[in-house]
Amino acid sequence: MNLRNYFSNILKDNQILSDKDKMIDYETDESGIRFSHPSVVLFPENTDQVSSILKVCYANNFIIIPRGAGTGLSGGAIPLKPSVIVSSDRLNKIIEIDEQNLMVIVQPGIITGEMQTAVEAKGLFYPPDPASLENCTIGGNVAEISGGPRAVKYGTTRDYVRGLEIVTPNGDIMRFGGKIKKDATGYNIKDLIIGSEGTLCFITEITLSLLPKPKYESDLLIPFNSMKDAALAVSQIIINRIIPATIEFMEERALEVAYKMLGNLMTVKEGKAHLLIRVDGQMKEQIEKDTESIGNICMQNNAIDVYIADSKPFKDNLWKARRALHDAVVEMSIQMEREDVVVPPSKLPELIDKIKLLEQQFKIMIIVFGHAGDGNVHINIMKTKENSEYFDKHLKELTDNIMQTAVNLGGKLSGEHGIGIYKKQYMSKVFSDAQLILMRNIKKSFDPKNLFNPNKILP
Repeated sequence: MNLRNYFSNILKDNQILSDKDKMIDYETDESGIRFSHPSVVLFPENTDQVSSILKVCYANNFIIIPRGAGTGLSGGAIPLKPSVIVSSDRLNKIIEIDEQNLMVIVQPGIITGEMQTAVEAKGLFYPPDPASLENCTIGGNVAEISGGPRAVKYGTTRDYVRGLEIVTPNGDIMRFGGKIKKDATGYNIKDLIIGSEGTLCFITEITLSLLPKPKYESDLLIPFNSMKDAALAVSQIIINRIIPATIEFMEERALEVAYKMLGNLMTVKEGKAHLLIRVDGQMKEQIEKDTESIGNICMQNNAIDVYIADSKPFKDNLWKARRALHDAVVEMSIQMEREDVVVPPSKLPELIDKIKLLEQQFKIMIIVFGHAGDGNVHINIMKTKENSEYFDKHLKELTDNIMQTAVNLGGKLSGEHGIGIYKKQYMSKVFSDAQLILMRNIKKSFDPKNLFNPNKILP
């Protein structure tokens, strides 16, 4: 069915894409799985156009898929059935940087890194820094509650959203929150929408709080002879009430694949596990004190050495290695399943031990790296030429075991990638039937016809 004519009175020709060959990128997201062709892709440029589009879809029972940059890893933007894709590509403006109230108002399609650069030029700071920040959008970050390395100290996207303008499935325009830090007025609808993965409404405007930009920072790279020692060091840092801006970890094979991609840019190659730690703040003396304390704690927990980045090239290369890991593991695999479970940080050593045992049991390579400070682990299950038979036969059972292990340790199915298509089958491991019914009723209240990104999140 050609849906172009339904929207020709709302949008210009260049805001409507209906050529099947040109819509191929909208069949999938970063997960790479394809299920169906979108029926049409629409590029509204303002809230009123979004409202008009959704009114047409609601009247004609068209399935709607809100879409940002397509960098998601859980299938949230994939059309499971022929659908109207509503893109935020042209809703990409910074509306206001409010230096007096430390707020920024943006449209959902603004690239996260571009917004960060704009506010930093004013001496301000937006902390959430997902790995894809040069490509992902703020709207997608809100939909998935994106985090990143700095979440250990600064929290995730949720902690900075102060207000939302949304369009409901039937086309109504609503606002919740605003330029306020306190709000005890009615139900907290804003926080229901954050993390809803495009299943409740279309976000058209976002108000975010900002912080003063830290004046000082110190980066440390600390190699260990075992992942267990590295994980125990992280626990000791936190027990000693030191909260770095980031505590990232990379295990041996993650370091190997990063080295293959970056070569000589990998400044330190020794050790079977690395911690990459950043300390930041407004007081130079405190930064120096925390840096020294972290170094001492790590040496007491069998660190090989403590390297402090004393030059910009050294510092840049450290973070290039960390941000290259995703692309590096993709290159070395035939197929890869990416999980991002989260556990209490104190349970991280136990989680890593159990993952290693599962790797041995199922004979499938698992490369682990992630955000040690907040217990969010990226688990990359690798299909290679050597383990292809085991991978195809045991992937589901292995994934089931990983999810159950995380839940048993007091964790959850996802720290920042979301549930989408791939993890909805595991939601019953975390929630009771009564809780899932409550969530379905929330979805129904927003979307009584079940047109908005259906068959995501809930089993």
